[in-house]
Amino acid sequence: MQVSRLSARPATIRVGRKAYLASRAVYFGGLIVLASSPAWAADTSVGTPDLLLIVAATSFALAMTIWALTEHRSTEALRQALRGSSEKNRSLVAAREAWISAGRESLLVFNPGASEPVSFGDGVKLLQDCLAGPDAAAADAALMGLTGQGIAFELICRSDKGRAISIRGRPAGGSLLVFLEAQSESPESLDFRGALNAVPLPAWIRDRNLALRFVNRAFLSLAGSGEEAVYSSNAAFDRSERDLAAAAQGGSEVIEATRFAVLSGARRALAFTLSPLHDGGVAGSAVDVTRQTEAETRLRQHISAHADILDRMATSVAMFGPDRRLVFHNPAFAELWGLPKPWLDSRPAHAEFLDRLRELRKLPEQTDFRAWKQIQAKMFENREPAEERWHLPGGQSLRVTAQPQPAGGVAFLFEDVSESLRLESSYNTLMKVQKASLDTLQEGVAVFGPDGRLKLRNLAFARIWRFEAAELAGEPHLKQLTEACRSRFGGDRVWEVVTTSVTSAGTSRSREWNEMERSDGTIIRLSISPLPDGATFVSFADITDRFRIETALRERNDALEASDRMKSEFVRRMSYELRTPLNSIMGFSELLRAGTAGPLNAKQCEYADAVIKASGQLRDLINDVLDLSDLESHTVELEYESIDLYLLLSGIADHVRGWAIKAGLSFRLDCRQAQTPFLGDPRRLKQVLFNLIANALKFTPRGGTVSLGGRIAADDVQFYVADTGPGVPPDIMASVFDRFSASGGAVARAGAGIGLTLVKQFVELHGGWVQLESQAGGGTRVTCHVPRKRAVRKPRALPAKAPLA
Repeated sequence: MQVSRLSARPATIRVGRKAYLASRAVYFGGLIVLASSPAWAADTSVGTPDLLLIVAATSFALAMTIWALTEHRSTEALRQALRGSSEKNRSLVAAREAWISAGRESLLVFNPGASEPVSFGDGVKLLQDCLAGPDAAAADAALMGLTGQGIAFELICRSDKGRAISIRGRPAGGSLLVFLEAQSESPESLDFRGALNAVPLPAWIRDRNLALRFVNRAFLSLAGSGEEAVYSSNAAFDRSERDLAAAAQGGSEVIEATRFAVLSGARRALAFTLSPLHDGGVAGSAVDVTRQTEAETRLRQHISAHADILDRMATSVAMFGPDRRLVFHNPAFAELWGLPKPWLDSRPAHAEFLDRLRELRKLPEQTDFRAWKQIQAKMFENREPAEERWHLPGGQSLRVTAQPQPAGGVAFLFEDVSESLRLESSYNTLMKVQKASLDTLQEGVAVFGPDGRLKLRNLAFARIWRFEAAELAGEPHLKQLTEACRSRFGGDRVWEVVTTSVTSAGTSRSREWNEMERSDGTIIRLSISPLPDGATFVSFADITDRFRIETALRERNDALEASDRMKSEFVRRMSYELRTPLNSIMGFSELLRAGTAGPLNAKQCEYADAVIKASGQLRDLINDVLDLSDLESHTVELEYESIDLYLLLSGIADHVRGWAIKAGLSFRLDCRQAQTPFLGDPRRLKQVLFNLIANALKFTPRGGTVSLGGRIAADDVQFYVADTGPGVPPDIMASVFDRFSASGGAVARAGAGIGLTLVKQFVELHGGWVQLESQAGGGTRVTCHVPRKRAVRKPRALPAKAPLA
């Protein structure tokens, strides 16, 4: 590039000079032409000699003009040549840099007077690595000799990470060149011993004489010996390992074998791999495959157990492999088809099996056997199970199931359903007999299936409800029958009860209903009973005449009430009598559980816990019965105190949170502090709230929420318990606070039905009332309203109660 700049400068000077001379010639030529004009000549009064001078000047000016134009063209040509030469020089410089960069070595060029070298490739980085490694002093001395005296050098330097870098320098012209190249590690420089020691598998190398030359740490750890002992004894995990090594050495091939060895007192399965080396030695490794071997053994045992189970099955089983040949059959299969065992052991194909059964006339009769046989063959291509019925010529009926196997092939199951078909025919006959018998009854009978459709009815059912034949055709749904009766008799509660019983699940459907009056004055006696198959049996009887007769017998109610009072008194007395043995049971059970009489095993502890738990439940039940008996006998007196509503509810909440966590529920307290105190019996109010909370925890599914809250509005003290459970069905909301009422959506968890009765009784004893709000699937909220002001009364003495543990 310097050469280009030096050659371009004189040309520029020459071009400028020519342009200047040309401009001056044009200027003087113009003056001469101006002087030769007539006007100018007239003004100056020039003579004939002067005219010749003017002509000569004009000619000179023209010649100079032509010379200037010629020089201008030469200048432009020179400029084009200079541009081409500059582009060519730039191309050569770029090509030179590309050639240098494409080389394997990186290059540093030190030019005189330049502050920094010109770098090609990773020259600067490699030189910095050399000067940062352990050979930095040698590299620095070599570079100083090159720059100071122009001494060429060539050496190998190591970086701080141990990487080898080849560096050589030499002068070239007026510059100094330093070539650098990172050396790749040769296989001989790899630390194979360190690598083998890092491998968690035992590895070793034997020489030509099969003596140990190297063992890794995993070998020593598995052998349980030191390095000297292993080398001196020429140790081996198994005596046959040296024979395998000799075979690999002699055959020049890799040998793999599994052997069992006793290591550290345990029998282990080792998979040996022996590989010959180029120097005549043998490299070996061992993999512990004990678990794999045990898994394979268990798999074989599992397969054998499955085969034993299939052999004991009464259902005929035959398995055909991917090649469509018989690979397994149980004795029931051979017995069903009467095929000889040698023929089955020969693994016949599926097509041969069908042909053999056709010869024995044990296949369903087919008009086109070939087409049917092709359909059977397509079962091997299906990936979904298939099922069909075969009706054999002898009257036998089989259910044939084709089950595709994961590894290919199909398993066929042949089940004799002849008896099932006969039972189904007998069942149909029995149903017809039952219907004929039901038609003779005076009571209307209807059976509704689990889907709510009418499955069975008699003539009296249609007569009582005035159904037309078209309305009962085709198993109508319960909803259709309800709408038809509503259009005739209005909104009767009879069908609401039937609908609730049929559509509800569980044992809650087991209930009987008494008489109900229809809108037309007819008295219907309703009876509902669940059937074992999930259906519901409903009977309707017209007892209008009987009801009129029974009106005269209502006087017996007084006697029944007296009997009920006697029963309550008896229950109360018996409850007191039960407390004494119950206390003994609980006390001795807790002593046994605590190990006072000696240690118990796990099963005995479980039984003791069950006794203690059941005793506690019985104790609570007796207490509730006693409270209910006292309430019925009007012997309970409240002990009024001034109560802080927030302290009352927060104290209860502290106990309930643990119960809610165990039940998988969330508990929330909603009560504002610093409210006006009110008068009430704290013990009875706590009993009310605990009963409500226990009921809410019992019927709320896991993940739900139970809330306890309260507020005082004027003279009305309100406290409530709400849950997110399934709610109370509408048909039992009116009776949910009655004695011994345990109905609900979770009857399996319901108690004796006393808790809510006590809630109502104690709240009413305070002069308040209970409000129940519930909807299906929307939870339940029970709110107790108690007056804030109440005159304090001195309680009367109650019968002594034995203390409970």
